[in-house]
Amino acid sequence: MKSGIIVAALLVTGAHQCLAKDWIFVTTNWNDIGNESVLVIDSESGQIRTLWRAGGELDAIVSPDGARLYVSYIGDNGCELAVVDTAAGEVLAKVPTPQIIRWIHPSTPGMAISSDGRWLYLLKTNYAAGSNEYFLITFDTRENRFVGDEQVVSQCAAPHAVPMGQSAVVLCRGGSESQATGSARTVHSEHLVNFALGRGGTGYTAYLAASNGQIQAVDVATHEVIQTRKDTPSPYRRMVPSSDTMSPDGRVWYLPMKIPNNGEQENEQILVFDTQTMSMAGVITPIGPFLGLSLSPDGRRLYASQHDLRNILVIDAATQRTVRVLGVGAKPSVLIGVKAQ
Repeated sequence: MKSGIIVAALLVTGAHQCLAKDWIFVTTNWNDIGNESVLVIDSESGQIRTLWRAGGELDAIVSPDGARLYVSYIGDNGCELAVVDTAAGEVLAKVPTPQIIRWIHPSTPGMAISSDGRWLYLLKTNYAAGSNEYFLITFDTRENRFVGDEQVVSQCAAPHAVPMGQSAVVLCRGGSESQATGSARTVHSEHLVNFALGRGGTGYTAYLAASNGQIQAVDVATHEVIQTRKDTPSPYRRMVPSSDTMSPDGRVWYLPMKIPNNGEQENEQILVFDTQTMSMAGVITPIGPFLGLSLSPDGRRLYASQHDLRNILVIDAATQRTVRVLGVGAKPSVLIGVKAQ
């Protein structure tokens, strides 16, 4: 292990712990029947609590204040959504859900939550109409029930719901906008693999990254391309998804990159992209390959999951060095960084 890196020993416990400034929520052992779980990890001490262990094909997301964990899973009674109090570890509600989208070996959540934690957005499959047809559905987290009408999402490959104020927009790979009554608001981009949402001026800007490294800034209201990447992407790097890795001030976007055809199955580098100059500001090379990538709420640390090694790398965003390796004891997938309250 390189000098300056702390390897944290972890304590797995069901009791409430006094956690550090940042919590890392992580899903583990995807599609390993009977062993999938959602953990919360103290990013400083490495202490672990298990918040959920049931069902299969878990997807999870956390409220912005870290108080509630929402877990979508397939259990004995079919598809359900569980609401968990993160402090007490208590399951507050279980609500049946329709068949919703689930990623294979996910590194990002399939659900989205509003900035005030009130609205949870999920994408319901509509396979009867086609493999790229969905519905956007809304869950009221105060009343623990689904509300409103289902909104049609048509001709949308690999959709992602993105909250904007009291509503949501769906980002799609390819396809075209639907004008049908009851359709959800969508933004379409060819070869879309990663995205981030920024706010400036009078509205929202979606930063969209294609697998070949091309990046566009798109006005969500008008669908107009405002800016495009000004430098030339490397032909030997391929962009992949990450979880909410835009800095708090919207200036820097961290994007994981894969080197094609080198025999490595996971990602090896992180592009540091400046959204003001629309060009590369640097490249971070962690101490080893990784799958998922997330950013701490203050933007100071990156968290990278090593699936097969069962670790989480903690990377200092300023020095671009790996400063800590957290042993998880299970295969981590989705990572979510939340500020402890």
